[in-house]
Amino acid sequence: MTIEARNLSFHYGNKPVLKEVSLTLTSGGFHALLGPNGAGKSTLFGLLTRLLALQQGDILMAGQSLKKQPAEAMRQIGVVFQQNALDLDLTVRQNLLYHAALHGLSRKEARLRGDRELERFQLLDRANEPVRKLNGGHRRRVEIARALLHEPSLLLL
Repeated sequence: MTIEARNLSFHYGNKPVLKEVSLTLTSGGFHALLGPNGAGKSTLFGLLTRLLALQQGDILMAGQSLKKQPAEAMRQIGVVFQQNALDLDLTVRQNLLYHAALHGLSRKEARLRGDRELERFQLLDRANEPVRKLNGGHRRRVEIARALLHEPSLLLL
């Protein structure tokens, strides 16, 4: 799996943030995006995850264009955002089932995969607890488990 960003440029109003950025990320490795505050890291992440619309350039995920085939492209990745994105009033399992439904998984498959991920992250015994009762570290584990449910080729954190 490869993510290829081609000539990305982005601006907020008159302020340019990214200018003709190109990069290639491949699965099977670890890549880190480092830079000072205001360098465009969050903007690039926003473009990769479609939180921000492409203004110039394109992003290919496993050859699928975010501009031309956004749904196909996004199926290839799992995402854990910087800010917590769990529903605090739902249980751990309900959060996973909801996410799985968004990815078209049957309830049976979602439950099997959810239990597998909860076991992996040592949270199976907390599956029926509201997320609100979990500490920050456990919430983060749930978010990672959720991002892995649809078995993405690449995980963006």
